[in-house]
Amino acid sequence: MITAPFAQKVRVFVAIAVVLFLSVVAALPHRAEAFPFGGQASIVRPCFNQAIYASLGPPRGGPFIWTGSTKTYQFGPPSHAGQWLLGLAGAPYFCIVRIQPLTVWPGTHILMMGSSQ
Repeated sequence: MITAPFAQKVRVFVAIAVVLFLSVVAALPHRAEAFPFGGQASIVRPCFNQAIYASLGPPRGGPFIWTGSTKTYQFGPPSHAGQWLLGLAGAPYFCIVRIQPLTVWPGTHILMMGSSQ
């Protein structure tokens, strides 16, 4: 049987350990990684999840997705095929193309970008 003073000491020890752990985690540097992309858009399609899907060609192409949190420069978000995009992209993201049947296109989230007119 555990005595009351011992149980209280255990609770104090656990509380101190949790505070120390959270202090160490908060002090660690947090990294954010992004990679450059750029190319001419061949497909630009609005998504149901308030995003825009853009498929880019060379030199650094692929499927990319613009969202409301994307830092966008002078000429705004992707609007039409033939437009050139340049910027930084990060984590995987998705575009809901159709609700019924559910169609989702994968891509990479655009963190910041500029475009041609």
